[in-house]
Amino acid sequence: MNQHQATYTQGSIFGHLSLLSMTSAVGLFAIFVVDLVDVFFISILGEATLAAAVGFAGVALFIGAAVCIGIAIAVATLVAQALGANDEEQARRLSTHGLIYSLFWTLPVTALTLYFAPELLSLIGAEGETLDLAVSYFRIVGASLPVLGFAMSATAILRSVGDPKRSMWSTLYGGIINAVLDPLFIFGLGWGLNGAAVASVISRVTVAGVALSGLVRQHDMLVKPSLPHFVADIKKLNTIAIPSLITNLSAPVGSAYATAQMARYGTDAVAAASVIGRITPVAFAGLFGLSGAVGPVASQNFGANQLHRVRETLIASLKFTVLYVIPVSILLFFTQDVLVGIFDLDGEAAALLKFYATFIVISYLLYGLQIAANPIFTSLQHPGLSTVSNMTRDIILTIPLITLLSGLFGAHGVLAGQAAANSIAGIAAFAGALWLTRRVEQGLPISFRLPGRHLLKHCHHHRAIAPGVQHRGH
Repeated sequence: MNQHQATYTQGSIFGHLSLLSMTSAVGLFAIFVVDLVDVFFISILGEATLAAAVGFAGVALFIGAAVCIGIAIAVATLVAQALGANDEEQARRLSTHGLIYSLFWTLPVTALTLYFAPELLSLIGAEGETLDLAVSYFRIVGASLPVLGFAMSATAILRSVGDPKRSMWSTLYGGIINAVLDPLFIFGLGWGLNGAAVASVISRVTVAGVALSGLVRQHDMLVKPSLPHFVADIKKLNTIAIPSLITNLSAPVGSAYATAQMARYGTDAVAAASVIGRITPVAFAGLFGLSGAVGPVASQNFGANQLHRVRETLIASLKFTVLYVIPVSILLFFTQDVLVGIFDLDGEAAALLKFYATFIVISYLLYGLQIAANPIFTSLQHPGLSTVSNMTRDIILTIPLITLLSGLFGAHGVLAGQAAANSIAGIAAFAGALWLTRRVEQGLPISFRLPGRHLLKHCHHHRAIAPGVQHRGH
């Protein structure tokens, strides 16, 4: 008997999205709060170079996180498809081989990024003492990339089998462990910045351990590996993982360019960007949780041929975005002075944070449209549109807009350029998703050709990432 039935083909679409989004958001919130607390503790040490170092390291760590997300997309997608086909044996095998598969990517990426850490961080603008500190921090946290790969894949599988709460608790435990260890290592043991890095590693191990325990004990989703099946499964995983990696790596490109441009305006500007990069995911954890909720709901209904519910999923996502972003934006606006005081920012750094809280945060309303649209494209078997959407935002729009606006308005223009790119891409992606879901609902053909379609046809977008955020696994 199949233990894992599709649960999103009946009941309230908005209810399903809200439950999935908020359970994911709770876990993400715990991780992101700890990232924010890291910066707070580091700010207590009284050196802007430390906060700037974390900012630079966070961008480099973003690359590894993007790789892990691409792998998690592939594993979770294939496991969900197998369960949807009532083939639990295949789902268990894919879960097991998918976790092993993650090592084939994360081990060489880890080796390369650790070896070339100085060159990588220099490329995005770190220099002098800040570079040395960033390299030290990056090498400690970056060494645990294989653990992050396990953590992300395992939590994604939990969501695929319909257990978002256990996925949430795995990340929640990781956040709690990190919150306890941060002050102990930074101040109690006197390890400073390296103490924060060690705490992050232990947090990743915790997330992976709790998630794997759930897969084994509660869901019996892991079996003994089989070499012949593993070779066959690698081919399946590659068809999704490789193009998915290309899609997700566009975000680090845009983020790295933004950081490099911000570095032109001094350590204070980078320190402010580092704080903003931690505030954003804490404030908008629910929005980022939505990115992992739309896909399962839309995909199950598309597979069940309940096409009207696919369109309803897109509309419900819009409602969720509006109801979430507007109150959060108002809250940030009225607490901007408090935030400046908490993180001991002054001068240019304080001005940047206030500009962000006044003008930039509301742009996440339009960015949320893209978060809702991209998984819809994948669910309707046009994941190449997600690739086009992300690369348009992160490369075609972000780089020239940041260049233009930073030239006109300095560091403020870097933030404005990112916001403008997110807004334009969000509107375009949502309009495309509306058109596509309308045609599906009306029974009209949705097949069309894209340039480079052979590469794009398997590309995925699964979860949105806040630029510059260090991901420990969710």
